[in-house]
Amino acid sequence: METLLTSYSPAAWTALLATGVLIGLLAGLLGVGGGVVAVPILLEIFEFMGIPTSLAVSLAVGTAQASILIASTTAAAAHWRAGTIDRELVRSWLPALMVGAMIGLAVGPFAPSWVLTSLFAVIAAALAVKMAAGDRLIIGHQQPQGRLALMPPTLVGGLAAAVGVGGGTLSTPVLTLFSFSIKRAIGAGALFNLVIAVPATLVFLLMDLNTPGRPADALGDVALFCVATLSLPALFVAPVAARWSTRAPVSLLRRLFAFCLAVIAVRLLLR
Repeated sequence: METLLTSYSPAAWTALLATGVLIGLLAGLLGVGGGVVAVPILLEIFEFMGIPTSLAVSLAVGTAQASILIASTTAAAAHWRAGTIDRELVRSWLPALMVGAMIGLAVGPFAPSWVLTSLFAVIAAALAVKMAAGDRLIIGHQQPQGRLALMPPTLVGGLAAAVGVGGGTLSTPVLTLFSFSIKRAIGAGALFNLVIAVPATLVFLLMDLNTPGRPADALGDVALFCVATLSLPALFVAPVAARWSTRAPVSLLRRLFAFCLAVIAVRLLLR
């Protein structure tokens, strides 16, 4: 136990706890998975510990996904109690979203990282413009029907799982393209984060089990002490932020989501 505790510096623990607070805020307030925040922090910590970059990347993504899983549980529960999760939407999106997530998890390790991050950055930037424009920029007043209805959730699940972010990061702005209520889209996004994080976490727990050079707390590509430190503040912050989300003005939520997407796009492009 002492070895595990001393593996990380006090500065690392402080950074992880602060990141956990931000993960909880994003998950509850905007239904956004905190992977885009956690991954760069974890990369800095792992590389400072001397872990090779090739191993640090998968370890950071796996640890972030496990943290999203825990944070999204309380955020989704809070949105469910508040009645902001549209059950019909969840039923229509869930099968294709899960298929897309499995495709993304299978393809992600083999695709060049710069291709995935560049694609995600461009999409995030475009969706940021849409969120800032509000109802002035929509595709239609209802979601696609028939087979076309499977495309949005499949693409959202696949890209989110491949890049290592929560499903709500993309699902909320995509849904607003079809005039869907942003508050209900945020509630659904909190649940979609959970849906993608479950299989992603299981996959990363089984990866690189016998690979040397990982921290002492790693199980597969998930650093368990880091997960606990990220998740502890998120567990308390996410439900409070979810309650704020249900009462916040729609215009404020749109601006915050647009800003969040713009930051994500810039960070990925400069990576």
